[in-house]
Amino acid sequence: MNRVTALSLAAAVFLCSCSSFFQGSVPQRDGALAVPGLSAPVEIVRDRYGIPHITARNDRDLYFAQGFVHAQDRLFQMDTERRLARGELAEIFGEKALPADRLFRHLGFGARASALFASWPAKTQEIVRAYCEGVNASMAAVRAWPVEFRILGTAPRRFSPEDVAAGILLKSFGLAQWAEEASLYKMSLRLPPAKFEELLPRVPGDSPVMETSFGPAAAMRPEPPEILPEGLASLRETLGEIPRCGGSNAWAVSGRKSATGSPILAGDPHLMLPCPSLWYEVHLAAPGVDVYGVSFPGAPGVVIGHNPKIAWGFTNAMLDDADFFVEKVDGESVMYRKKWVAIARRVEKIRIKDGKEEIVTVRETPHGPILSPILPGISAALSFRWIGYDGGDLVGSLYALNRARNREEFLAAVSGFPHPAQNIVYADTAGNIGAVTAGRIPVRKGGSRLLPVPGDSGEWDWKGYVPFSENPKTWNPPEGFVAAANFPPAGKKYRHYLSRLYEPPDRGKRIEGLLRSKEKFTPEAFERMQSDVLLPEAADVVALAIQVAKKREAESPAFREAAMILSEWDLAAGTDSRGALLYEVFYEKLVESVFRGGLGADLYEDFSRSSRLAWNAMDRVIERGDSAFLENTAASRKDSLEDAVARALLSAMNFLKEKLGGARSTWMWGRLHRVTFEHPFGKSKYLERWFNIGPLPVPGDGRTVFKQEFRRGTDFSVVVGPSMRQVVPLGFRASARSVVTTGASGHFFERHYRDQNPLWLAGKTHPAWTDRGEIDANAEARLMLTPK
Repeated sequence: MNRVTALSLAAAVFLCSCSSFFQGSVPQRDGALAVPGLSAPVEIVRDRYGIPHITARNDRDLYFAQGFVHAQDRLFQMDTERRLARGELAEIFGEKALPADRLFRHLGFGARASALFASWPAKTQEIVRAYCEGVNASMAAVRAWPVEFRILGTAPRRFSPEDVAAGILLKSFGLAQWAEEASLYKMSLRLPPAKFEELLPRVPGDSPVMETSFGPAAAMRPEPPEILPEGLASLRETLGEIPRCGGSNAWAVSGRKSATGSPILAGDPHLMLPCPSLWYEVHLAAPGVDVYGVSFPGAPGVVIGHNPKIAWGFTNAMLDDADFFVEKVDGESVMYRKKWVAIARRVEKIRIKDGKEEIVTVRETPHGPILSPILPGISAALSFRWIGYDGGDLVGSLYALNRARNREEFLAAVSGFPHPAQNIVYADTAGNIGAVTAGRIPVRKGGSRLLPVPGDSGEWDWKGYVPFSENPKTWNPPEGFVAAANFPPAGKKYRHYLSRLYEPPDRGKRIEGLLRSKEKFTPEAFERMQSDVLLPEAADVVALAIQVAKKREAESPAFREAAMILSEWDLAAGTDSRGALLYEVFYEKLVESVFRGGLGADLYEDFSRSSRLAWNAMDRVIERGDSAFLENTAASRKDSLEDAVARALLSAMNFLKEKLGGARSTWMWGRLHRVTFEHPFGKSKYLERWFNIGPLPVPGDGRTVFKQEFRRGTDFSVVVGPSMRQVVPLGFRASARSVVTTGASGHFFERHYRDQNPLWLAGKTHPAWTDRGEIDANAEARLMLTPK
């Protein structure tokens, strides 16, 4: 038994036997508490979901109190995320976290944090300092550190503004498209041109677009001229995945299509599903602001939410905001704009648990850090150019957004939104609805940049950013609705390159179809839409599978049974659906049948890890009915798509029989498709029962409106889903509702650690109380912070 396992087992035994161990870390949430750093009293009322409603007399005290409650409920989460951003996980998790630390030391978020904070305006700096002072005051007030720190035998250090800055870079990086681009580069080096060309992402011609005045998507395609496996594997062993680009939904209808006579807005961003939730619900009230929504523990302000006048939802714009440059290096110099310039060197020390240390040397070019030392399989000197390295005042933009009272103030607020680029759906009490792409859009030479470009001449350098006035926008369209679901913000007539790596159009087409299907919508109807699991775009694939199965019935009884199951399926991916189960397993086996042989094991791992690459390529094969990957080396001939479909059907039926048994009545999608909300400690079999929530059966898949994206291959565990949901009827704020995945608390033994999870699973929400009378009527605790 190794030391980590022994510690986990000992901790599990101790947790079973000693409830007093928990109670010491329960924060004070009732009564009065004097803390240094406040200028006036602040009231924090927690409702029956544990959500804090903070009332302060000024901005500084407001954000101090937000930092205070974040630390009360989510201190371990905040500490591990700042360690991740700074490359400091090995200090508490040991050598298994070293590759992840090396990755983030090379990315340099911690190294850039001080300069980023210094670049912010004085007002933003004041907010961030106040927030950190609140975090530190909360830490000073604890009787005992949260359980996780005590199990690890460590304590958190004080929070600094630089921690906030590094954390912002981490969150933005998780929504960038760097991983797919690096994977494509590896494939381009090893595949014949005909095969590689099939893998390049395309935008289907029938894809919705957010801003229709720029025309349809029109089948845009790029012009072609093992990313960090150790680091990412290490990260999965310690904290889980990097919060990654997973998709989102947001839509709004005008008063003309609303049963209330005023706009209604709904949104659900799709991200990783850790425990506790990525989000923290909060209500912030002070002179000039009254905002309710979700925040990130570790940063001030509300990211997604509503105030008395406006509401907004975020969806990832899927912007291509990162490039790799092939650098010409000679010793410690790099050719840049046809001149040799010195490579900057940064030497950092990684502290490892038990007193060890490792020295990491990072080399930086004018484009960004050279990542080749952590890019196995790539020998070129590749530097990483990313929009996050150019600074930007995200906190200040959110500060203005939280206070915006109309469309003009909203636009002014989001015009300063730097990254990650978001399609923000908007509605207000004046009756306006709209959608805006917020975030800096790089101006590039030559359009698409999915593969590395030469870094020596300067010819391929970014040429600045698109003026915000030219970012895609749409206002009050005649259809009476706006929607964003990770499809292109603009069509083929838009003159700036945005991206080629979008989500499949399925969710967007389904949402727009539902919005066209009714004359009037209620908030309840929007909640039902958010839980929609119909897969109309699967009809063609299902028809092909049925056709092949019936044609080959004489070859195996499995074909006859498969045809029967799929013929009876209603295209809804419900947890009890046998048809959905077979379809999902068949589709995965079909991807494997077509692509694994031609890619090889390692490239297939890269390819299949990105659902967007796999979906895009597979959809094109089905559409064309052919592929350069359809080869049968054993038979020295090329297969047909029918052959691949037949193999996939038999493989799927055999897999299900082995996995679930021969009793077809027990074949249900929810038996394979399950979600676990995983805590870092939940990776231990001795601790998972306390810290994890799940596994739990869940409907949908990666392409339904109720997105539940699972791991590619034969592991159907969900990795990305709705990280929160909100529905806001403008002008009827008392009826606004929301939900997060787990609960407000990060203390696993508290009720609010998991009390929202049943609502989330059922597609339900809870009231988002903002009326003072409703808050008082549903109050669970009341804490008065006073100056000390």
